[in-house]
Amino acid sequence: MFIAGLAAWDWFINPLSFRDRTPGFGPPVPDIALSRINEFFLRIQSDAGRLIGWVIAEEFGRLCGRYHCHALITGVQHLSRQVWQREAYRCFGRTRIDPFDPIRGAAFYLAKYEGRLTGKIDFGGFLRGRDLLKCGQSRSVGGGRVVVESVPMPNGCYHMCLPRRHR
Repeated sequence: MFIAGLAAWDWFINPLSFRDRTPGFGPPVPDIALSRINEFFLRIQSDAGRLIGWVIAEEFGRLCGRYHCHALITGVQHLSRQVWQREAYRCFGRTRIDPFDPIRGAAFYLAKYEGRLTGKIDFGGFLRGRDLLKCGQSRSVGGGRVVVESVPMPNGCYHMCLPRRHR
C-alpha cells in the first residue's frame, strides 16, 4: 500500500529483461544493468518534458537465476507506451510496458522484492532523495514512524520461546 500510494503511477514494466552481453556470458551484472535502466528512464523523462519518478524492483529468476527488473513509472501518461516499449526491447531485451491498474496488484508485486535477500528496490527520478518517512503519518506511541501498519494480531499468535521473568 505504501508504494501504491507513493505516486499516481502510469506504467507498469513487467519484466525488463536483458540480452546476453556476449552470447553465452549472461546478462550484465546488476549494478551496470541498473545504471543502464536509470539512463533509459532519464531519456523518457527528457521526452516527457518534466520530472518523472520511478521505482525499480530487481529480481533473479527461478530458472537459472537470470537477472531482470520490474518497475512503476509516474509522470508519463502523455507518452506512447508502445514507442518506449520498442525502445526498451532494442536497448535491453524482452520488455513489456502496461498501463498501471491499481486493482491488478503491480505495487504489491514490486514491494514483495524488498523482503528478499537477492533483490532490492531502487527509487529514481523525483522520488530519489525524497524523505519517504514523511509519506506515512505515524500513529504510534513515542513518536516512531509507521510506514505500513500490520493487521492487529492477538497475543496468542506469537510464539513465546524466549525465557521470561514470571510475575
